[in-house]
Amino acid sequence: MKWLSLLAGQLNNFTNNENITKMLLVIIFLGALLLIPVGISVLFPLLKSRLNHRTKVYLYAFSTGFFIILSTFGFLREALEQASETGETGMKLYGYNILIVFVGLLSGLIFSFTLKFVITYRINQKLLQNKKLSIFVHDHSHEHNENHVHEHPDHIFSQDDANQLAEEALVEKISGKLKIIALALLLTHRIPEGFLIGYNLSLAMPDLQDLSGGTVGLSNLTTAYFVSLILHMIPEELVFYYRLREAGYGRWNSLLISTLMDMLFLPFMLVGIYGGSSIGGNHFAQGFLMAIIGGIFLFTSLVEFFPEFYHVEMNKKRWFITLLCLFIGVLFSAFILSFHEHSHNHVTTSALIKETIDFSQSSFNQLI
Repeated sequence: MKWLSLLAGQLNNFTNNENITKMLLVIIFLGALLLIPVGISVLFPLLKSRLNHRTKVYLYAFSTGFFIILSTFGFLREALEQASETGETGMKLYGYNILIVFVGLLSGLIFSFTLKFVITYRINQKLLQNKKLSIFVHDHSHEHNENHVHEHPDHIFSQDDANQLAEEALVEKISGKLKIIALALLLTHRIPEGFLIGYNLSLAMPDLQDLSGGTVGLSNLTTAYFVSLILHMIPEELVFYYRLREAGYGRWNSLLISTLMDMLFLPFMLVGIYGGSSIGGNHFAQGFLMAIIGGIFLFTSLVEFFPEFYHVEMNKKRWFITLLCLFIGVLFSAFILSFHEHSHNHVTTSALIKETIDFSQSSFNQLI
Protein backbone atom coordinates (compact mmCIF):
# COMPACT_ATOMS: atom_id res chain seq x y z
CA MET A 1 0.00 0.00 0.00
CA LYS A 2 2.22 2.76 -1.33
CA TRP A 3 -0.36 5.38 -0.42
CA LEU A 4 0.43 4.81 3.28
CA SER A 5 4.04 5.84 2.76
CA LEU A 6 2.96 8.83 0.70
CA LEU A 7 0.42 9.80 3.37
CA ALA A 8 3.04 9.44 6.11
CA GLY A 9 5.39 11.70 4.17
CA GLN A 10 2.70 14.35 3.74
CA LEU A 11 1.77 14.17 7.41
CA ASN A 12 5.38 14.51 8.45
CA ASN A 13 5.80 17.56 6.20
CA PHE A 14 2.76 19.06 7.89
CA THR A 15 3.63 18.21 11.51
CA ASN A 16 7.43 18.09 11.24
CA ASN A 17 7.30 15.53 14.08
CA GLU A 18 7.71 11.79 13.55
CA ASN A 19 5.81 10.76 16.69
CA ILE A 20 2.78 12.91 15.84
CA THR A 21 2.94 11.58 12.28
CA LYS A 22 2.76 8.00 13.54
CA MET A 23 -0.21 8.77 15.79
CA LEU A 24 -2.13 10.49 12.98
CA LEU A 25 -1.32 7.64 10.60
CA VAL A 26 -2.77 5.12 13.07
CA ILE A 27 -5.95 7.18 13.55
CA ILE A 28 -6.48 7.64 9.80
CA PHE A 29 -5.85 3.97 9.04
CA LEU A 30 -8.19 2.84 11.85
CA GLY A 31 -10.88 5.22 10.60
CA ALA A 32 -10.59 3.79 7.09
CA LEU A 33 -10.64 0.25 8.47
CA LEU A 34 -13.78 0.76 10.58
CA LEU A 35 -15.72 2.98 8.17
CA ILE A 36 -17.55 0.19 6.33
CA PRO A 37 -18.07 -2.29 9.24
CA VAL A 38 -19.34 0.40 11.62
CA GLY A 39 -21.44 1.94 8.85
CA ILE A 40 -23.11 -1.42 8.27
CA SER A 41 -23.60 -2.01 12.00
CA VAL A 42 -25.53 1.28 12.26
CA LEU A 43 -28.17 -0.34 10.06
CA PHE A 44 -28.75 -3.22 12.48
CA PRO A 45 -30.90 -1.35 15.04
CA LEU A 46 -32.75 0.42 12.23
CA LEU A 47 -33.61 -2.64 10.14
CA LYS A 48 -33.96 -5.46 12.67
CA SER A 49 -33.36 -4.90 16.36
CA ARG A 50 -33.70 -8.58 17.27
CA LEU A 51 -33.33 -11.82 15.36
CA ASN A 52 -36.09 -14.39 15.44
CA HIS A 53 -35.25 -17.90 16.56
CA ARG A 54 -34.79 -19.27 13.05
CA THR A 55 -32.50 -16.46 11.86
CA LYS A 56 -30.48 -16.73 15.07
CA VAL A 57 -29.77 -20.40 14.36
CA TYR A 58 -28.53 -19.55 10.87
CA LEU A 59 -26.31 -16.76 12.21
CA TYR A 60 -24.62 -19.04 14.75
CA ALA A 61 -24.14 -21.77 12.14
CA PHE A 62 -22.42 -19.27 9.86
CA SER A 63 -20.34 -17.91 12.75
CA THR A 64 -19.22 -21.40 13.79
CA GLY A 65 -17.91 -22.22 10.33
CA PHE A 66 -16.38 -18.78 9.93
CA PHE A 67 -14.44 -18.76 13.20
CA ILE A 68 -13.33 -22.41 13.01
CA ILE A 69 -11.56 -21.71 9.71
CA LEU A 70 -10.27 -18.37 11.01
CA SER A 71 -8.70 -20.15 13.98
CA THR A 72 -7.19 -23.08 12.06
CA PHE A 73 -6.51 -21.89 8.52
CA GLY A 74 -5.81 -18.37 9.80
CA PHE A 75 -4.16 -18.06 13.19
CA LEU A 76 -2.73 -21.58 13.52
CA ARG A 77 -1.40 -21.52 9.97
CA GLU A 78 0.25 -18.18 10.69
CA ALA A 79 1.73 -19.62 13.88
CA LEU A 80 3.19 -22.53 11.92
CA GLU A 81 4.64 -20.16 9.32
CA GLN A 82 6.21 -18.02 12.02
CA ALA A 83 7.69 -21.17 13.58
CA SER A 84 9.37 -22.00 10.28
CA GLU A 85 11.12 -18.61 10.39
CA THR A 86 13.12 -19.45 13.51
CA GLY A 87 16.06 -20.54 11.35
CA GLU A 88 16.03 -24.13 12.59
CA THR A 89 15.88 -27.18 10.32
CA GLY A 90 15.16 -30.88 10.62
CA MET A 91 14.05 -32.24 13.97
CA LYS A 92 14.79 -28.96 15.73
CA LEU A 93 12.27 -27.27 13.46
CA TYR A 94 9.64 -29.84 14.41
CA GLY A 95 10.43 -29.19 18.04
CA TYR A 96 9.87 -25.47 17.55
CA ASN A 97 6.63 -26.21 15.68
CA ILE A 98 5.37 -28.26 18.62
CA LEU A 99 6.50 -25.68 21.15
CA ILE A 100 4.92 -22.76 19.30
CA VAL A 101 1.80 -24.25 17.71
CA PHE A 102 0.81 -27.07 20.07
CA VAL A 103 1.73 -25.38 23.36
CA GLY A 104 0.29 -22.06 22.16
CA LEU A 105 -2.96 -23.76 21.12
CA LEU A 106 -3.15 -25.56 24.47
CA SER A 107 -2.54 -22.27 26.31
CA GLY A 108 -5.38 -20.61 24.40
CA LEU A 109 -7.77 -23.44 25.25
CA ILE A 110 -6.79 -23.37 28.94
CA PHE A 111 -7.22 -19.59 29.03
CA SER A 112 -10.69 -19.89 27.47
CA PHE A 113 -11.82 -22.60 29.89
CA THR A 114 -10.53 -20.55 32.83
CA LEU A 115 -12.21 -17.35 31.66
CA LYS A 116 -15.52 -19.13 31.11
CA PHE A 117 -15.35 -20.77 34.55
CA VAL A 118 -14.49 -17.51 36.35
CA ILE A 119 -17.23 -15.49 34.64
CA THR A 120 -19.83 -18.23 35.13
CA TYR A 121 -18.95 -18.57 38.82
CA ARG A 122 -19.13 -14.82 39.45
CA ILE A 123 -22.49 -14.51 37.68
CA ASN A 124 -23.94 -17.39 39.69
CA GLN A 125 -22.72 -15.84 42.95
CA LYS A 126 -24.20 -12.49 42.01
CA LEU A 127 -27.57 -14.04 41.18
CA LEU A 128 -27.70 -15.83 44.51
CA GLN A 129 -27.21 -12.47 46.26
CA ASN A 130 -29.97 -10.81 44.25
CA LYS A 131 -32.82 -9.99 46.65
CA LYS A 132 -35.44 -9.98 43.91
CA LEU A 133 -34.61 -13.57 43.03
CA SER A 134 -33.90 -14.80 46.55
CA ILE A 135 -37.65 -15.09 47.34
CA PHE A 136 -37.87 -17.78 44.69
CA VAL A 137 -34.85 -19.78 45.86
CA HIS A 138 -35.89 -22.87 47.84
CA ASP A 139 -33.88 -25.00 50.21
CA HIS A 140 -35.19 -28.58 49.92
CA SER A 141 -32.80 -30.13 52.46
CA HIS A 142 -34.78 -31.95 55.15
CA GLU A 143 -34.12 -32.38 58.84
CA HIS A 144 -34.41 -35.79 60.46
CA ASN A 145 -37.98 -35.13 61.57
CA GLU A 146 -38.92 -34.20 57.95
CA ASN A 147 -40.55 -30.94 59.05
CA HIS A 148 -39.69 -28.20 56.56
CA VAL A 149 -41.41 -24.97 55.65
CA HIS A 150 -41.45 -23.03 52.35
CA GLU A 151 -42.17 -19.33 52.71
CA HIS A 152 -43.82 -17.59 49.73
CA PRO A 153 -45.64 -14.35 49.13
CA ASP A 154 -49.26 -14.59 50.30
CA HIS A 155 -50.70 -13.80 46.88
CA ILE A 156 -50.79 -15.09 43.32
CA PHE A 157 -48.18 -17.86 43.39
CA SER A 158 -48.50 -21.45 44.46
CA GLN A 159 -45.40 -23.41 45.38
CA ASP A 160 -45.11 -24.98 41.91
CA ASP A 161 -45.60 -21.61 40.23
CA ALA A 162 -42.89 -20.03 42.36
CA ASN A 163 -40.47 -22.85 41.63
CA GLN A 164 -41.12 -22.59 37.90
CA LEU A 165 -40.79 -18.81 37.90
CA ALA A 166 -37.58 -19.01 39.91
CA GLU A 167 -36.07 -21.49 37.50
CA GLU A 168 -37.15 -19.49 34.44
CA ALA A 169 -35.86 -16.23 35.92
CA LEU A 170 -32.51 -17.73 36.85
CA VAL A 171 -32.07 -19.47 33.50
CA GLU A 172 -32.99 -16.34 31.58
CA LYS A 173 -30.65 -14.08 33.53
CA ILE A 174 -27.77 -16.56 33.53
CA SER A 175 -28.02 -17.42 29.83
CA GLY A 176 -28.26 -13.73 28.96
CA LYS A 177 -25.20 -12.75 30.97
CA LEU A 178 -23.16 -15.72 29.76
CA LYS A 179 -23.53 -14.46 26.19
CA ILE A 180 -20.82 -11.94 27.11
CA ILE A 181 -18.22 -14.72 27.47
CA ALA A 182 -18.06 -15.29 23.72
CA LEU A 183 -17.58 -11.57 23.11
CA ALA A 184 -14.79 -11.36 25.68
CA LEU A 185 -13.03 -14.26 23.99
CA LEU A 186 -13.45 -12.79 20.51
CA LEU A 187 -12.01 -9.48 21.66
CA THR A 188 -8.69 -11.09 22.53
CA HIS A 189 -7.66 -11.37 18.88
CA ARG A 190 -7.70 -7.60 18.50
CA ILE A 191 -4.67 -7.37 20.77
CA PRO A 192 -2.15 -9.11 18.45
CA GLU A 193 -3.96 -7.96 15.33
CA GLY A 194 -3.84 -4.31 16.40
CA PHE A 195 -0.21 -4.67 17.42
CA LEU A 196 0.82 -6.22 14.09
CA ILE A 197 -1.12 -3.61 12.10
CA GLY A 198 0.67 -0.86 14.02
CA TYR A 199 4.02 -2.55 13.51
CA ASN A 200 3.43 -2.86 9.76
CA LEU A 201 2.38 0.78 9.65
CA SER A 202 5.78 1.66 11.08
CA LEU A 203 7.39 -0.38 8.28
CA ALA A 204 5.33 1.52 5.73
CA MET A 205 6.78 4.81 6.95
CA PRO A 206 9.15 6.42 4.44
CA ASP A 207 12.72 7.26 5.44
CA LEU A 208 11.97 10.42 7.39
CA GLN A 209 15.63 11.40 7.36
CA ASP A 210 15.46 11.85 3.60
CA LEU A 211 11.99 13.05 2.74
CA SER A 212 13.17 14.53 -0.53
CA GLY A 213 13.89 11.04 -1.87
CA GLY A 214 11.62 9.16 0.48
CA THR A 215 12.15 5.43 0.20
CA VAL A 216 9.08 3.29 0.71
CA GLY A 217 9.22 0.97 3.71
CA LEU A 218 8.67 -2.76 3.39
CA SER A 219 5.33 -3.82 4.88
CA ASN A 220 2.89 -6.72 4.74
CA LEU A 221 -0.02 -4.25 4.52
CA THR A 222 -1.26 -4.80 0.98
CA THR A 223 -4.55 -3.59 -0.49
CA ALA A 224 -5.82 -7.18 -0.54
CA TYR A 225 -4.94 -7.61 3.14
CA PHE A 226 -6.68 -4.33 3.97
CA VAL A 227 -9.83 -5.49 2.15
CA SER A 228 -9.70 -8.82 3.97
CA LEU A 229 -9.53 -7.00 7.32
CA ILE A 230 -12.69 -5.10 6.45
CA LEU A 231 -14.50 -8.22 5.22
CA HIS A 232 -13.71 -10.30 8.30
CA MET A 233 -14.92 -7.53 10.61
CA ILE A 234 -18.41 -7.43 9.08
CA PRO A 235 -19.48 -10.85 10.47
CA GLU A 236 -17.87 -9.90 13.78
CA GLU A 237 -19.99 -6.74 13.96
CA LEU A 238 -23.09 -8.81 13.27
CA VAL A 239 -22.26 -11.33 16.00
CA PHE A 240 -21.29 -8.64 18.51
CA TYR A 241 -24.48 -6.63 18.06
CA TYR A 242 -26.99 -9.47 18.25
CA ARG A 243 -25.08 -11.25 21.02
CA LEU A 244 -25.37 -8.07 23.08
CA ARG A 245 -29.09 -7.89 22.29
CA GLU A 246 -29.47 -11.45 23.59
CA ALA A 247 -27.61 -10.43 26.74
CA GLY A 248 -30.35 -7.88 27.45
CA TYR A 249 -28.84 -4.64 26.13
CA GLY A 250 -30.97 -2.14 24.21
CA ARG A 251 -30.52 -1.68 20.49
CA TRP A 252 -28.58 1.60 20.70
CA ASN A 253 -26.58 0.50 23.73
CA SER A 254 -25.61 -2.63 21.82
CA LEU A 255 -24.48 -0.51 18.89
CA LEU A 256 -22.51 1.80 21.19
CA ILE A 257 -20.78 -1.07 23.02
CA SER A 258 -19.99 -2.83 19.75
CA THR A 259 -18.44 0.35 18.35
CA LEU A 260 -16.41 0.92 21.52
CA MET A 261 -15.11 -2.64 21.22
CA ASP A 262 -13.77 -1.69 17.78
CA MET A 263 -11.74 1.03 19.44
CA LEU A 264 -9.74 -1.68 21.22
CA PHE A 265 -7.57 -1.71 18.10
CA LEU A 266 -6.33 1.81 18.80
CA PRO A 267 -4.09 1.37 21.89
CA PHE A 268 -2.43 -1.75 20.50
CA MET A 269 -1.90 -0.18 17.10
CA LEU A 270 -0.15 2.69 18.87
CA VAL A 271 2.00 0.23 20.82
CA GLY A 272 2.83 -1.53 17.57
CA ILE A 273 3.81 1.55 15.61
CA TYR A 274 5.95 3.01 18.42
CA GLY A 275 7.51 -0.10 19.93
CA GLY A 276 6.74 -2.95 17.59
CA SER A 277 10.33 -3.37 16.48
CA SER A 278 11.14 -5.14 19.76
CA ILE A 279 8.82 -8.04 18.90
CA GLY A 280 8.40 -7.55 15.17
CA GLY A 281 11.41 -9.72 14.38
CA ASN A 282 10.71 -12.24 17.14
CA HIS A 283 9.06 -15.06 15.20
CA PHE A 284 8.76 -17.23 18.31
CA ALA A 285 6.70 -14.61 20.18
CA GLN A 286 4.52 -13.81 17.15
CA GLY A 287 3.84 -17.47 16.40
CA PHE A 288 3.08 -18.35 20.01
CA LEU A 289 0.65 -15.44 20.30
CA MET A 290 -1.09 -16.44 17.07
CA ALA A 291 -1.46 -20.02 18.32
CA ILE A 292 -3.00 -18.77 21.58
CA ILE A 293 -5.57 -16.70 19.69
CA GLY A 294 -6.26 -19.69 17.44
CA GLY A 295 -7.05 -21.77 20.51
CA ILE A 296 -9.34 -19.07 21.89
CA PHE A 297 -11.24 -18.80 18.61
CA LEU A 298 -11.55 -22.59 18.33
CA PHE A 299 -12.96 -22.76 21.86
CA THR A 300 -15.41 -19.94 21.12
CA SER A 301 -16.62 -21.66 17.95
CA LEU A 302 -17.14 -25.11 19.47
CA VAL A 303 -18.24 -24.21 23.01
CA GLU A 304 -20.09 -20.89 22.61
CA PHE A 305 -21.53 -20.89 19.07
CA PHE A 306 -21.91 -24.55 18.05
CA PRO A 307 -24.40 -25.50 20.83
CA GLU A 308 -26.59 -22.52 19.85
CA PHE A 309 -27.81 -24.39 16.77
CA TYR A 310 -26.81 -28.02 17.27
CA HIS A 311 -29.26 -28.70 20.12
CA VAL A 312 -32.18 -26.94 18.43
CA GLU A 313 -35.02 -29.14 17.19
CA MET A 314 -35.71 -28.49 13.51
CA ASN A 315 -37.19 -30.15 10.49
CA LYS A 316 -35.18 -31.54 7.59
CA LYS A 317 -35.43 -28.36 5.52
CA ARG A 318 -34.19 -26.09 8.34
CA TRP A 319 -31.36 -28.51 9.12
CA PHE A 320 -30.25 -28.41 5.49
CA ILE A 321 -30.29 -24.59 5.51
CA THR A 322 -28.35 -24.61 8.80
CA LEU A 323 -25.66 -26.84 7.30
CA LEU A 324 -25.58 -24.60 4.24
CA CYS A 325 -24.99 -21.54 6.46
CA LEU A 326 -22.25 -23.43 8.30
CA PHE A 327 -20.34 -24.15 5.09
CA ILE A 328 -20.97 -20.67 3.72
CA GLY A 329 -19.16 -19.42 6.83
CA VAL A 330 -16.32 -21.86 6.12
CA LEU A 331 -16.02 -20.76 2.50
CA PHE A 332 -16.28 -17.05 3.31
CA SER A 333 -13.52 -17.30 5.90
CA ALA A 334 -11.29 -19.26 3.49
CA PHE A 335 -11.99 -16.67 0.78
CA ILE A 336 -10.90 -13.82 3.06
CA LEU A 337 -7.77 -15.61 4.24
CA SER A 338 -6.78 -16.28 0.63
CA PHE A 339 -5.93 -12.58 0.30
CA HIS A 340 -3.05 -12.94 2.75
CA GLU A 341 0.44 -13.25 1.34
CA HIS A 342 3.82 -13.83 2.92
CA SER A 343 7.18 -12.83 1.58
CA HIS A 344 9.01 -15.29 3.83
CA ASN A 345 11.20 -18.01 2.41
CA HIS A 346 9.52 -21.02 3.98
CA VAL A 347 10.89 -24.53 3.95
CA THR A 348 8.80 -26.65 1.57
CA THR A 349 7.17 -29.91 2.62
CA SER A 350 9.35 -31.95 0.25
CA ALA A 351 12.47 -30.31 1.69
CA LEU A 352 11.34 -31.12 5.23
CA ILE A 353 10.74 -34.76 4.26
CA LYS A 354 14.17 -34.96 2.65
CA GLU A 355 15.80 -33.41 5.74
CA THR A 356 14.02 -35.91 7.98
CA ILE A 357 15.16 -38.87 5.87
CA ASP A 358 18.74 -37.57 5.77
CA PHE A 359 18.71 -37.00 9.52
CA SER A 360 17.39 -40.53 10.15
CA GLN A 361 19.98 -42.10 7.85
CA SER A 362 22.87 -40.20 9.43
CA SER A 363 21.67 -41.15 12.92
CA PHE A 364 21.39 -44.80 11.87
CA ASN A 365 24.90 -44.77 10.34
CA GLN A 366 26.32 -43.34 13.54
CA LEU A 367 24.69 -46.09 15.58
CA ILE A 368 26.20 -48.85 13.46
